[in-house]
Amino acid sequence: MERGLLGIAAVAAGTALAAAGLQQLLRQARPELSNRSSDRLIHRSGRFDPDPERRRQARLLQAAALADDPATRSRLLQGQGWGGGLLPPVVLKLQALDQQRLGHPQAARSLWRQLERRFSMAPPAADALYALGGSGSPERRLLLQRFPAHPAALAAALEWQQSLGGTLGGLHLARWGDRWPGGDQAMAAACRAGRSLTPAQRDLLAGGLAEQGDLAAARRCLGTLPPQTARTRERLAARAPAPGPAERAWERTRQLLLQRDWPAAATSLANDRSSDGSPPREARRRFWLGMTAALQGRRQEAQQQWQTLLRSHPYGYYAWRASERLQTAPPALPAAAEASGLLPPALARLSGLNLAEEAWEHWRTWRGGTPASSPQDLWREGQLRLAVGDRWIGLAQLDRAALAGAARGPAEQALLEQQRHPLSYQHELQQAASATGVDRNLLTAIARQESRLTPTVHSVAGAVGLMQLLPDTARMVAPPGPFRPLEDPGWNALLGARYLRQLLQESGREPMLAVASYNAGPGAAQGWVSPDLRGLPELWAEAIPYPETRHYVKTVLGNRWTYRLLNGSRP
Repeated sequence: MERGLLGIAAVAAGTALAAAGLQQLLRQARPELSNRSSDRLIHRSGRFDPDPERRRQARLLQAAALADDPATRSRLLQGQGWGGGLLPPVVLKLQALDQQRLGHPQAARSLWRQLERRFSMAPPAADALYALGGSGSPERRLLLQRFPAHPAALAAALEWQQSLGGTLGGLHLARWGDRWPGGDQAMAAACRAGRSLTPAQRDLLAGGLAEQGDLAAARRCLGTLPPQTARTRERLAARAPAPGPAERAWERTRQLLLQRDWPAAATSLANDRSSDGSPPREARRRFWLGMTAALQGRRQEAQQQWQTLLRSHPYGYYAWRASERLQTAPPALPAAAEASGLLPPALARLSGLNLAEEAWEHWRTWRGGTPASSPQDLWREGQLRLAVGDRWIGLAQLDRAALAGAARGPAEQALLEQQRHPLSYQHELQQAASATGVDRNLLTAIARQESRLTPTVHSVAGAVGLMQLLPDTARMVAPPGPFRPLEDPGWNALLGARYLRQLLQESGREPMLAVASYNAGPGAAQGWVSPDLRGLPELWAEAIPYPETRHYVKTVLGNRWTYRLLNGSRP
């Protein structure tokens, strides 16, 4: 009897091992499905693939295209929450959300509880705790403790502050999510309500308010405390950092250029090694090495510098100027690297299954709210933010990554520039460009710089929307008829294009002067007109007395050049 049972057990174990081995062979022979797989392969894999993991991957890919059809998506994901690892908690979360949207609260609650019970430490469990309790509930307290940096926890902290007052919500946001939308009001409210706040807590809240840009509220929050506390001092310094070695070296060179001391400027550029590792700074150095050589009559040397620049960094303002000086066509761009290759494997897998929100929430949870600082982490986080629609912070992080030299090699450089120049609101911008006759690439470049392609942005000066128009300016250029809200991206793009057309006409079609006028106002910009505007426009740009406008002109026209390149080379 015992031998028979042992034999059965051995056969069962052997069968299980054989099945596991077969599945492993299948996975090795056929890579994981992704959003690059054909629709036909995804559909067939979801129904017929012998490997259940590939069936689940295929169904998740199909589900991503059914966000507006919760009933079909729910049926598609039925029974796919089995096993352990990365994907089962994601499946349970999607199923619970679908049941909520279908008006089945009990079914949704059952799925949330199953998710929290089976995968209590997985990031999707944060969404379960958020859904299972209201402000002040034990579930919300557990959420703040267990997943403090998860977006669900930050939303819960904001609601807690708004509905229950006190200081808990504001302090949580200051510590874990000071850039969260609405966080400034929550932190200010916590400051006002917190008579018993310790100096360290008041400093924490003031630092968060400084990070949001509300320096007046930060100072009020500090009250009579000496403004020497470490966190606030660091935050304020971060908002206005002192120039680093590269910018100090460039400023010395810029002054020599403005003095037209070409030999001294060339020597300064040749001796400057502070731009090592930053392609944009190296492009600036190499362009002016070529320019000072040309101005001293060494034309061949100048051409060699500019050709090298275009090969090594064909994007941005200095590449545009090098191309203009060489009078050559735009260079052919290399193929871009795979975006998924930048991410940790688990996040690359989620992104490859079109689960951008899940990838972002996993990143936030695993980092515990630690701000991205290294070039590679800035690139990763910027990419993840873009994928969930946060262009305001995401593009700023990608810009910092590019300046810090995050891209290694032409393929990565091409990918980073594609990500830094998204085609958001292209339909609206194209329509506005066609209606006014302005260059679509220039219009997009201004929108990229003004609002980072975020139509809801309001500036402290009162500018609104995609093109950051002041209401008075918008009304001045508006066509007859009803005046629509400036947050409407199509309307804002049209009014911005009409204003830009007016500035181009007033500037004699000089793009540098028109772009300077868009930033500083036509009155100020017209006062800077000199013969250099046509004869030596690169030096004219460096002579703009407003540092912000000087940077703005070069950035916008560099964006226009890069959009021109990419619009002809995107897959």
